[in-house]
Amino acid sequence: MNKKKTFWPYGIVLSLFAIVLACIATIIFASHYPVYEDDFYFDSYQNVENSFNDIQKKQAEFDKLFRITFKNDKVQLQGKRQIKMYSIDSATNKVEFNIQALSSVEAEKLQGEFILTRPHTNAADRSLQGYISNGHLTLVLPKLEKGRWQLKLKLQAHNLAVGFFSYELNVL
Repeated sequence: MNKKKTFWPYGIVLSLFAIVLACIATIIFASHYPVYEDDFYFDSYQNVENSFNDIQKKQAEFDKLFRITFKNDKVQLQGKRQIKMYSIDSATNKVEFNIQALSSVEAEKLQGEFILTRPHTNAADRSLQGYISNGHLTLVLPKLEKGRWQLKLKLQAHNLAVGFFSYELNVL
């Protein structure tokens, strides 16, 4: 009798063992990476989810009172979603916005919070100082590394009118 040895049962057992090890390794590596929350609305995800309708109403009220435009003519559209990307030089130390009042509320009375961040990480978040004068918002920038940045603005006219804006920057 000719006995042939087959190794496929061992291959199946070894492959199942390898899959279990790969799952364990994935869980261990993934647990060491921090979780980053989106801070577009300057609040935690849970608070935004619970009061999203109020946020939308405040944004709509703000849009009735003011129009904000970024003073930068170096705009390019990128990606499938055609995201507006504003190019700035790495030596730039400030950015400016025009604030057009659409009603009798004065732009100088706006209160603001400003964050400069890298997309997909909160490790490089920087709070910025800004001032409003003659319908212009000026933000002082720190020295920026080359690459993609996001500039997030929260402007509040009063408790019922709050505007949130985000601008993509490409630092050259």
